[in-house]
Amino acid sequence: MCETGVKVEFEKKAFEQIRQNASQVLNSDDAPDVMEYNKGNATSGLLASQGLLTNLNDYVSEYGWDKIITGSLADTGKYDEQGMMGSGDWYGITTGAVK
Repeated sequence: MCETGVKVEFEKKAFEQIRQNASQVLNSDDAPDVMEYNKGNATSGLLASQGLLTNLNDYVSEYGWDKIITGSLADTGKYDEQGMMGSGDWYGITTGAVK
């Protein structure tokens, strides 16, 4: 593990809390920098299409994540303009890719 000196504030929420309030939380001044959320058209795809998620394309290229995360694992992090999963811009990195 690499020591970066970054301070991390961890807040645990129940899935139902996140599902019901994600768009409100992300559309506020208190939005988290990183958040784990369900992957899919009706969840992350909806938030991406509403402009509530940060496009990660530059980071994916810079760190070579697109070479490491491929196939169906990559599909869960990419959404098009309509919020459909599987193509388009990167808005997340699946937890299935984390080792």
